[in-house]
Amino acid sequence: MTDNKNQIQVYNTLSGKKEVLVPLHENELTIYSCGPTVYDWSHLGHARMTVVWDVAQRYFRYCGYKVTYIRNITDIDDKIINRAAELDITPEKLARHFTYTFWDDMHRLNVQAPDREPRATEFVSQMIDFIEGLIKNGHAYQSGSDVYFDVMSLASYGALSGRKVEDLLSGAREQVLSQEELAERKKNTCDFALWKSTTSIPNWQAPWGDGRPGWHLECSTMIKHVLGETIDIHTGGEDLVFPHHENEIAQSVALHGKPLAKYWMHNSFVQVSAEKMSKSLGNFSTIRDILKNYSPDTVRLFILQSHYRSPIDFTNESLNASRQAMSRLLRAVFQHSGEPKFGSINSHNSISPTRKDLAKLDQMKDEVSTNFIQDFDDAMNNDLNTAQALSACFSLADKISKESNQPQKDNWAGLLAFHLQVLGFSLEDSRRLVPPEIAKSVLDLILELRQEARSKKDYATSDLIRQKLTACGVALMDSPGGKSDWELE
Repeated sequence: MTDNKNQIQVYNTLSGKKEVLVPLHENELTIYSCGPTVYDWSHLGHARMTVVWDVAQRYFRYCGYKVTYIRNITDIDDKIINRAAELDITPEKLARHFTYTFWDDMHRLNVQAPDREPRATEFVSQMIDFIEGLIKNGHAYQSGSDVYFDVMSLASYGALSGRKVEDLLSGAREQVLSQEELAERKKNTCDFALWKSTTSIPNWQAPWGDGRPGWHLECSTMIKHVLGETIDIHTGGEDLVFPHHENEIAQSVALHGKPLAKYWMHNSFVQVSAEKMSKSLGNFSTIRDILKNYSPDTVRLFILQSHYRSPIDFTNESLNASRQAMSRLLRAVFQHSGEPKFGSINSHNSISPTRKDLAKLDQMKDEVSTNFIQDFDDAMNNDLNTAQALSACFSLADKISKESNQPQKDNWAGLLAFHLQVLGFSLEDSRRLVPPEIAKSVLDLILELRQEARSKKDYATSDLIRQKLTACGVALMDSPGGKSDWELE
């Protein structure tokens, strides 16, 4: 098998083209991914971002890199404060609650925990130091009790998004003050807040007065103190290119005089009726609601069947198609026997399969296996093209279903399962797990058949149905009018 580790190409938003992945330090990769602002339930858009970068770090580990993967939690933000006020609870409690629900959603989707997951509130003192450094070197200024970054002081501003400073409006998010008030405080309309003065809780003491750090400053500071001044890869959704990531670069370059990240990678949106899925538009489907009717592997397949830089159109029909496609893969993996053929590797934990693990598999060195491995690696090395990698997986699944030689089928099934685990599939056999709405419809149908038997005075059949349902933990309740209902015992 050819070692393709040094042939991986990734699309760098900063250069606008694919580049060969060359780490800052040999065989090591540092990756930072912008995580959620924890004020509400996570939706399918969050699932796409986390699954995409989960697969990226899994594949890099598969290729033999020593990966340090960081994903942050924004646990202080005006959205958190406003939502907490609506619910009459503290912002800290709200953020803690939705941090836990986010973790639960990610675990159910088989998204591996990052190596570290810093929270913004843990680094406020370091953010204050960061601001002081920017003021000292002339890239930031105090205005009243606020502090702003002076965009005109950095000639390279706009390099990531391709925007010109003179064309920009304010890049600040959720400012405490109105835009009219801000215009009076700023040197330029596109200057953004590093420190926002406020007396409302929560706030922190700083040399400029009580307040909160700006959103953009959080990630720059956490990257510096957790990973270092320059990292290999910074990831996030494409909506973060401007202003968030542009401003991260500005702050870090201004303070350190060196790049924040060598590669910038961004995933596209999940769309509903050609609009981005988001809470602000009210068109989002929460992960927990989707998982009531679809398996985690089905959701992962739905996400990975499109290249990460292409938008995904969300419909129930598309999820149903992904469910059928996932069953096709599971049939090939499990060989209808109920027993997996891929050994003891369990991807629903912190372990990622590697090429060394692949070499240990008891596999035949046949042409189909060799070509499949090469096709899978070629797809993933081409800017993490999971759509093409899955196409290779489906092709192998079809060969498995047609093969009559059982040892050969088992060999290919093991190979298929292994590479699906590289993509983060748990491979839990969900083919006979019945979604709640289908289960209810089936039970309602059984009650109709029982009612029909009773109307025909076929009490033997009626009683048998009751007995069988009782044995399954379903209690029947007959009403005087002849109708029946059910509930779980």
